[in-house]
Amino acid sequence: MSQNKIIIFGTGEFAQEIFLYLKKFSKFNIIGFTAHEKYIKKTEIFGKPVIPFEGIENNYPPSEYSMLICMGFSKMNKTREKIFDEVKSKGYKLENFIHPSNHIWDEFEIGENCIILENNVIRPFVKIGNDVIIENNNVISHHTNIKDHCYITSHTIVAGHVTIEPNCYLGINCTIRNRIKLERESLIGAGAVILKNSREKEVYSANTVRLAGKSDELDF
Repeated sequence: MSQNKIIIFGTGEFAQEIFLYLKKFSKFNIIGFTAHEKYIKKTEIFGKPVIPFEGIENNYPPSEYSMLICMGFSKMNKTREKIFDEVKSKGYKLENFIHPSNHIWDEFEIGENCIILENNVIRPFVKIGNDVIIENNNVISHHTNIKDHCYITSHTIVAGHVTIEPNCYLGINCTIRNRIKLERESLIGAGAVILKNSREKEVYSANTVRLAGKSDELDF
């Protein structure tokens, strides 16, 4: 059956924002929203039902419906990663949303459950894994590899041949030099300029681009 019928996982501000993007810029038939029952605070959003995730497959089977997880970067994207695994375990296909204003070459690979908002330049031979969110007005240069469960905000510059390991976060206006590696759970602060490989779970601030702590010690 067609996977055109989609359910948004999430009920927060980001999910509501992506609902509007999908409504205006996609051909998906948005059926409703879903979340774990204990987090549901209202029965409808934008006139669409909010369906408890527990048992959702009984009335909305994965043979007829797909999903898109619309959640932010809490706990270094691990909250969204956990939901990704839960949705996949129920057998649902996870869709992508790529805004039509983006400049993307055919020589491009992308996984599932990815969201790429407007006005990004993604140059040839870029690879993007699963569950990656890229906000607006970024440059991702050639032969860069962004692995699973990463979040890139706005106005970031990622040079060529960069590897971004899973669960990284890139803040607004940061710059990543060519041919370096951001290790797993690196947190790059707004405006930081990264000129050498990061280390796992470290936080890099803008002022001196020095170690500012461990990413898993923050309430982030």
